[in-house]
Amino acid sequence: MGLEISARGGRISPTEWDAIQALPKEELPPLSPEQKQVAQKMRVREEDYARSSLASKRGAENSLDKAERFARFLKERIKKRAAGAALRRVSLDDLQEKFEVEVQVDGRPLQFRVAERVVDDLFESGSESAERRLNRVLDLAFETRP
Repeated sequence: MGLEISARGGRISPTEWDAIQALPKEELPPLSPEQKQVAQKMRVREEDYARSSLASKRGAENSLDKAERFARFLKERIKKRAAGAALRRVSLDDLQEKFEVEVQVDGRPLQFRVAERVVDDLFESGSESAERRLNRVLDLAFETRP
């Protein structure tokens, strides 16, 4: 059984949005026939739809990258908390701003959630308090497992 990493939703920064808006029309990805139909039905210019589509794609890629990075970070910390424990799933839900984590311990699933802001504080500024909060979440998850 392998590790599943996923992300639902995606966000981009204002800087990334500005960069997409500044792209020349010729550098935008071409729309599929289905996308052209949707743009027409929504009464949105194809160029604007292409920009929004590109922003959505980049946001999803950013979220998946963040989930992958958090999974790498968690892997060793999980193993230290219980012999034979294995990370099975890390999923970032952008709407709820939480990571959903599943670990296999003694043949049983252990699920818990971690606030995205804790992970951001840890990765963006190396926050010691964020690391303590994350360790507290892990401690509680493992201490209260069935």
